[in-house]
Amino acid sequence: MRLSIVTDTFPPDVNGVANTLRRLQDILRERGHEVETIVPGDLLDAALDHGSIAPQDTTAKLRLAALPLPGYKGLRIGLPARGALAQHWSTRRPDVVYVATESLLGFSAIDAAGDVGVCVVSGYHTNFDQYLSNYHLPMLEDVANAYLRSLHNRTQATFAPSPDVMARLRGLGFNNVRLLGRGVDAVQFDPAKRSERLRASWGAGAHDTVALYVGRLAPEKNLSLAMRAFEAMAGRETSVGGNLRAVLVGDGPLRAELSANASHCHFAGMRTGDDLAVHFASADIFIFPSLTETFGNVVIEAMASGLVTVAYDYAAAALHLHHQANGLSAAVEDKPAFLAACIAALDRSRWPGWRREARHTAARLTWSSVVTGFENDLRDILMSKT
Repeated sequence: MRLSIVTDTFPPDVNGVANTLRRLQDILRERGHEVETIVPGDLLDAALDHGSIAPQDTTAKLRLAALPLPGYKGLRIGLPARGALAQHWSTRRPDVVYVATESLLGFSAIDAAGDVGVCVVSGYHTNFDQYLSNYHLPMLEDVANAYLRSLHNRTQATFAPSPDVMARLRGLGFNNVRLLGRGVDAVQFDPAKRSERLRASWGAGAHDTVALYVGRLAPEKNLSLAMRAFEAMAGRETSVGGNLRAVLVGDGPLRAELSANASHCHFAGMRTGDDLAVHFASADIFIFPSLTETFGNVVIEAMASGLVTVAYDYAAAALHLHHQANGLSAAVEDKPAFLAACIAALDRSRWPGWRREARHTAARLTWSSVVTGFENDLRDILMSKT
């Protein structure tokens, strides 16, 4: 197949959407498909330098405009480019266009695909309506949902990352929703990468416990609950003679506020690639309090790294985290249960079994199987269109 991916985010951006799209691009190409990735001009320059888009790619000379995304340093909103995209696809006609982000660029890509008679599908990667509540704009949720529903229902299918997101979208009136799951590289994320030297730099000795958070330091990630959990865990560890060190990997608008009020925490900043994998493997417990994920790739990365993971029971955790078998979970929005699970995670006697089962579960979640399902769905959609 010839596939054209249209997106506002792609490596070197650091987020789950960008990483997922890079995996799709690379594995599909390895299987002999022709894949082009279309991004705004400023990101294109960065992607060319980073190597995620090659100079010989057909989109390397396609310059599209974007505006900065308020509150999200380094991210942008793609602007309409219907004419440029229609012209591009007229000379290099894809079999299918995959619109991965719902900006004005994505909306115009759907129009352009229609202009040249190309099949177009879309991906639902981010719960923007839920983000609005965290940024004190709940009155815009209905408007956001109406826009997203309109955009996605103009495509032949909408791909969502988990069954609970699929059910929510169908309940909101989205048509033709299909599953595009997520995988994890269990070679990259491996307990064997544990570094005692790195732990020592965090102030953690051989008998101390490291609780880790990985993700954006932003309001939508429910970090106030993570900080409460770290404090409660530190108090419990001290009472039994151990020490707890909390480590936060990531960056965002809350970093300055959090670091000013959390002297017991180590802020490691943004980490990627093998460096990120070493940070995962060098911790003991992974705390993930977010309630706004469409999937939550970091949950299965933590599990692949052999950590005792605590998360709310939805998205990736609902699919793969089994309470008291390979980690600990709490009912959605049940804060007391979440905090209790964090305390229970300190039980070292349970670690070997939980860690072994977490690793075993994650190792089965291969990107290869995810891409195979995506290929089959695209072929099915193309056949039904002819």
